[in-house]
Amino acid sequence: MGVSRNRLNVPGEKELLGKGVSYCVDCDANFYRNQVVTVVGNGSAAASGALKMLLIAGETHLVCGSLEISEHLRYQIESSRMQVHMGRHVSRILGDSEVRAVLLDDGTKIETGGVFIELGAKGAIELAAGLGVALDSDTMRFVAADEKQQTNVPGLYAAGDICGPPWQIAKAVGEGCVAGLEAATYARRARTMAVQG
Repeated sequence: MGVSRNRLNVPGEKELLGKGVSYCVDCDANFYRNQVVTVVGNGSAAASGALKMLLIAGETHLVCGSLEISEHLRYQIESSRMQVHMGRHVSRILGDSEVRAVLLDDGTKIETGGVFIELGAKGAIELAAGLGVALDSDTMRFVAADEKQQTNVPGLYAAGDICGPPWQIAKAVGEGCVAGLEAATYARRARTMAVQG
């Protein structure tokens, strides 16, 4: 099922994807070492991503309509040298073959080499909800699974992005392996119980 990243839906986003536009700080941060970057988002992922980029890229801008984060993250942001554009939204991403700048809704132009869009993700929750699967209690956007990847529905396992961040292939593969092994064990037990009667 997986997830899809929430988009800004602004001119330049689609055209410059992979050319300076990214949806994953953890995946692409090192491509922007010692460059100016812009992180866009309103939540913990954006705040954490901007703090990571501050260590790697150097000059970091955080563009956020609002900032719904913990007090600890807020303190880290406020005591950093990050440039925060609160109450602003990106209206356009500028560049030809690569990102050159972002234009904000107030007309401010930020020269930048990379734009990290951290607006969260949405999973195939409709299918999960239709099956009666419980969602995580924090965001209600991801499937809740235990350490064996089992959901609240007996015999139904979840793994990877549908279970929430971090958005890493290694995590998805590991969880997929656990889910597969557990599902096989569940199926064997169910078959044995059916045969015994």
